[in-house]
Amino acid sequence: MRSLLTFFTLLLTTHATGVLAHSNNDVVTMYNGDRITGEIKGLVNGDLKINPAYAAVIALELEDIASIDSNYNYEILTENNERLYGNISSTEKKGALQFTSIDSEQIIPLLEITELRPIEESFAERLQYTLGANFNFEPDLQTYKIEGTVTYASKRGQTSARANVLRSNYQSKNENGDYVDDYAQTSGLFRLENERWSNYGDNWYRSFSGQYDYNDELNNFGRVSLGSGIGRYFIDSAGMRFSALVGLQGIRERSLSCTGDVQLLGEGCFDDTPPIKDTDFSAEGFLTGSLVMYSLTNVDLDINITGSVYPSLTDDDRLRAHLEAAVKWEAVGDLNIKLSLNSDYDSGKENADNPLDKTLDYSILLGLEWAP
Repeated sequence: MRSLLTFFTLLLTTHATGVLAHSNNDVVTMYNGDRITGEIKGLVNGDLKINPAYAAVIALELEDIASIDSNYNYEILTENNERLYGNISSTEKKGALQFTSIDSEQIIPLLEITELRPIEESFAERLQYTLGANFNFEPDLQTYKIEGTVTYASKRGQTSARANVLRSNYQSKNENGDYVDDYAQTSGLFRLENERWSNYGDNWYRSFSGQYDYNDELNNFGRVSLGSGIGRYFIDSAGMRFSALVGLQGIRERSLSCTGDVQLLGEGCFDDTPPIKDTDFSAEGFLTGSLVMYSLTNVDLDINITGSVYPSLTDDDRLRAHLEAAVKWEAVGDLNIKLSLNSDYDSGKENADNPLDKTLDYSILLGLEWAP
């Protein structure tokens, strides 16, 4: 966990000291007549972020904006999955902007834009990141989770790194009725993924990924997976995005077992004998669906749901699945309150002789996420 924190602290420090922002002359005019001058940071999930010279970054609801003026170049993604690169300026039509590039010129309604980001010149400016801390406290269970993401965006795609560590401490009552530490279990992952927009259509993309994960509860003591797939955005409109990804991957995983009928708990056996280490290699397919919904009103609410199934191609009747669901709403500035559900299923871990070999692990956590 300490190495994870060091990794993200280093990235954030590099980002904060290396940014060379474009000029603060962008102008956003609201329907109520307010004019905000500063540096446009981008548009994501219906919020246009701008950094005025006299204040910190503020988020403006897209439906409240009448016009946008800027001399900078931007990448624009519209709800019909068209990617545009060029300059934007105001137009006589309220609620729209004038887009100009070398090849074309058109007026685009603001509510038809799903993403807008500056075409940055330096490495640091292309980085986006989030940091989160989640927790759950019960008399016999305390769970802590730290997570973070870093994304590097380019003109033809993006590369993202994601990591999290979760620890659950289980307690039980002693003969005096006091709670004492029983045992602890951990899980976590580090994932690196590169997405490249297809030359055949902006709604198609290719994905290359590598992941390391572990989960004591499911007898996964280190799994490495490498895969590739093809994805498509089926819905990409203001307020909603749905995509699906299908592909193949190879995995190498390590598990532990005990001799005879001795049960495994954590990384040890009940009779204190050393566990037997097993390493397996296999191949599996995967199908991932991702749904993002966000509010275009002053109630800043985001919903993210991602589900994956992994049917094995080499192990008979084995099926793995993973589900992540999160609801976020803005608390103060860039700080969000986050309620999340994470669940893992692995039919290959079922063992009738050992009831502690579980096939399902899940957690429901409440926490905070910082997303500048």
